[in-house]
Amino acid sequence: MSHENQNMEEIMRKIEESAQDVEVPKELEPEQIKGKLLGLKQKNHFPRRHMVEAAAAIALVAVIGGAGVFGRMIQTSNIENESVANEKQKNTVSELDQKAEKEHQKPEKKKEKVGDYHLAKSYDEIYDSVTYMEDSRFKDGVEGFVEGGALSDIYFEKEKNTTTGIVEDAVESSGTNSGSDYSKTNLQVEGVDESDFIKNDGSYLYVQESDMVSVIDIRNEKMKTVAQLKPELDLRDSIVDMYVDGNRLYLVIQKYETTMENKKDQVSSFVEEDVACTDVIYMDTKTSVMLQTYDMKDRISSKLLGSVTVDGYYHSSRKVGDYVYLFTDRYVGGLMEKDKKELIPQINGDDVSADCFYLREDAVNEFIAVSIDGNKPDQVVDRMVVMNSNVDIYMGTESICLYGYSYDSYDAYASSSTNLTKFSYKDGYMNAVAATSVKGTIEDVFAISEENGILRVLTTEWKNESENRLYLLDQNLKLLGSLDDIANGEEIYAARYLGNIAYFITYHNTDPLFAVDISDPQNPKMLGQLEVTGFSDYLHPYGENMLLGIGYETDPDTSERLGVKLTMFDISNPKKLKVMDSVVIKGDECSAASNYKCALVDVEKNLIGFDVNDYEASGSDQKYMVYSWDGNHFHKEFSKKLSCDEWGKIRGLYAGSRFYVVEAKCGGYKIRSYDMEHDFEAIDELKTY
Repeated sequence: MSHENQNMEEIMRKIEESAQDVEVPKELEPEQIKGKLLGLKQKNHFPRRHMVEAAAAIALVAVIGGAGVFGRMIQTSNIENESVANEKQKNTVSELDQKAEKEHQKPEKKKEKVGDYHLAKSYDEIYDSVTYMEDSRFKDGVEGFVEGGALSDIYFEKEKNTTTGIVEDAVESSGTNSGSDYSKTNLQVEGVDESDFIKNDGSYLYVQESDMVSVIDIRNEKMKTVAQLKPELDLRDSIVDMYVDGNRLYLVIQKYETTMENKKDQVSSFVEEDVACTDVIYMDTKTSVMLQTYDMKDRISSKLLGSVTVDGYYHSSRKVGDYVYLFTDRYVGGLMEKDKKELIPQINGDDVSADCFYLREDAVNEFIAVSIDGNKPDQVVDRMVVMNSNVDIYMGTESICLYGYSYDSYDAYASSSTNLTKFSYKDGYMNAVAATSVKGTIEDVFAISEENGILRVLTTEWKNESENRLYLLDQNLKLLGSLDDIANGEEIYAARYLGNIAYFITYHNTDPLFAVDISDPQNPKMLGQLEVTGFSDYLHPYGENMLLGIGYETDPDTSERLGVKLTMFDISNPKKLKVMDSVVIKGDECSAASNYKCALVDVEKNLIGFDVNDYEASGSDQKYMVYSWDGNHFHKEFSKKLSCDEWGKIRGLYAGSRFYVVEAKCGGYKIRSYDMEHDFEAIDELKTY
């Protein structure tokens, strides 16, 4: 016997003698511990750090009284048959092991320069990148403030809502419907989830209001509110967006923190003697966005797993896999130099390090991007601050593209351009890739799209006469090919990229649908053009050979709107585009035409759902409508009068054979259910207010 083994046996003997009377927890029984140790022994690539942690854990087991059993387990393992051990080892690679390996995959070093942007090396460099407001402007502002009436005493009190939730009766099942026969949020990019105020998992509806989320059981005919999650909010805070993924609920909360400071001494030289003023109170509001992650496995009760807070106003967010990408904005153009340290935003109370900033000249805005792993919801995986003017976001499955606009002058007919900056992302880590600029501006969210590393961009340039263009850019935003002089004098209203074909709508007095072959990015070719009256604001594929358009019918001579219009295009032959059928519905506005999340389009269920608002009726006539398609014609299946009091807060959705209409009402929501198998017969109604 080796000297090492003798020492080990002596240690085990002494510890065992001191722990004879200690009851052993089930998880520390020999078979439980043995399997874990065998796993550590056999796993060749287990990270060294976790080997140390495992050893420390074993030592802790000995201290708390499991050592006697542990000693006997070691003796038993010495005679374990090797083939049995190998078989056991196959099942010992836990999720923790896999996560540990993932943690040790270092992100690539951030690219230092991309287009006009470069990575900051210090805070001083960040301070120097901003043009500060002059003191004279502050003086003018203070004089106006004082003359308007000085504030000598202000009391600002924050109220907190600490209600944790209400529960009606117990829910028999804590899981969601195992099937997938339910509608989901209409997305810009498949695989990139987007937030919405209503989420559906087939068994429950999750309805987000400004201060709570209602969980509604829809498994039976009678809908039932089983829980209302009310996070702790300050007086001005509000829930602005929501995600639901399995048993996880993510809430995006806009937060405000108002502070007061007496700045009489700072402005006394600006105040005229005849102004009666005892104090000059300066009120400042700091904005931040919080992402809260909840465990909703029980559905009745929720457990807060963690939260991340980021400075700024909420811009947008996306969710890909387990990762939530949160985007905020901070306007910094109005700072004075003495307040330059306020340029540095905070995440979870800590300053963002300088090497996370991408700088450019004359920046007045900070675009802040952070990623959060849902498995570690109180931590940030990566962070990035892009100093710019103002940007919109396109997020594909592999990259994030920020796009903003610039103009040669303030002349209404000056040429315009779109500045594109591309960032890659994977497992939460983001890195700059490239930047470029193209002529014109992006007029539809679906006019920009990426597939197989090729970025496709449709723009309209406003000059004496509008000009439309299609650009095809490689993975480094180098121009591969373009198509110019498309329907000059019109503008792009709607777009869709389907396979190797780009479809888009332009409009002036009539509505041409174009089809462009982009299979060869270096040589895009116009295939076909179809001209009809009116225009489509939203295009959605309806099977392989059809394209649905939602928009408006118009007078070809005056452009006056004549009603909401559905159009089904036959795109089986892009060189010979056809209209299969169209229907015009009396009404002035359709939110699905301008906001794709308001549209319900499901080919398998054969459902086309949208709302129509007719302002010419007495007051306002709102209704939700559902159409179907029989292969040749549209058919109206359902029409129900609405009383929604908030524009765009209407959704149609389904679960199984039931259809639901959700509308904002009186600060809450009204939800009505219908039986699709019996001509949309009314079933139930529920209110959250």
